Amino acid sequence: MASREECQLKHKSYKKFFYWLDQDEANRVTQSLAKKGIKVRRAKGVVCTPLDIINKVSIVAPEVWDETCKRAGAWYRTSERAGLYLLVSSRPVEGLEHALSGTITSTDFSPPRMATQEEKEALVEELERKGLIPEQWRAIDEKEKKLYLMWAKRLGGEVGEWSRLYLSHTANHANFILPRLFVKGEHGPIPYSIERSAMLCSCCLELYQVIGAGFKEKLVAPCPGAVLFARLTPDRFLLVQDSSLVSSLQK
Repeated sequence: MASREECQLKHKSYKKFFYWLDQDEANRVTQSLAKKGIKVRRAKGVVCTPLDIINKVSIVAPEVWDETCKRAGAWYRTSERAGLYLLVSSRPVEGLEHALSGTITSTDFSPPRMATQEEKEALVEELERKGLIPEQWRAIDEKEKKLYLMWAKRLGGEVGEWSRLYLSHTANHANFILPRLFVKGEHGPIPYSIERSAMLCSCCLELYQVIGAGFKEKLVAPCPGAVLFARLTPDRFLLVQDSSLVSSLQK
């Protein structure tokens, strides 16, 4: 563990506000913004494109979680967010203060250390013992394995066998549920991504509060998908803050 001061968090200009809405509210907000001349982009294929800095306001419908990242979407489908729409904006959305889930900001965070092989195994074992891993997350075909291995290598990861990559993916999610690697924060422990971007998967789950919503703050490194489809910088951590910490930003 390290103190928050030692982490030297520094906010940058990148910022996203995200909201979870039911279908009626999602439709109402989309229409309201359209009347103001604000176009709401609809995510297609992947849920990470709203994170791109050029996308000012985007919405993710529930079915998008069943598309390119369907296996990772199992975490969404088994969570309390299942069936909800996700609105991501570069600025606070007027009238949605009650639905704000949190904010995402770029930082200069450098992790004190990454997880060891033994720690990764322990994280996954604990999650398995508590029955917290969605069954579909385990079901991967050879085509998908090759895709994730290719993405990992593209970002400079020393991957080896698929089992090693799967262990890192699963252990990383586990660390935001039952954290072993975290830094001390003003509002409690701040879990962080336990590997380099090349070895991660579906960072959207942590960024959008599908996983780890019980923590006031999280430090999340982008996965290869977010790097490729949302143009996030590999290994540049993002700070996720719960809405309870960012109410002043809505003023």
